[in-house]
Amino acid sequence: MIIVVQKQQGLDLQSAVDFVGDLCKHSIDRFHFLRENLPSWGPEIDHELAIYVDGLADWITGSLKWSFESERYFGKQGLEVKRTRVVTLLPRRA
Repeated sequence: MIIVVQKQQGLDLQSAVDFVGDLCKHSIDRFHFLRENLPSWGPEIDHELAIYVDGLADWITGSLKWSFESERYFGKQGLEVKRTRVVTLLPRRA
């Protein structure tokens, strides 16, 4: 996604990372806002909807945790990246 944003928006690497980070934060903030402002459809439907929305929140959280704890994105440095929020990039290939 970073490379796509770089190309589409004409941004350098750090600006593209910041852009995507802001986009993610906005999406999470919107999810929380909408979750807190759901209308009521009565106790039974409200209960079922709460279970569904809680599942969505668990999915988001689980995916984020997995991305740091598995080696897919950050290798063995995932927990360090989570702690510091610093990613060391590989050198550019020719």
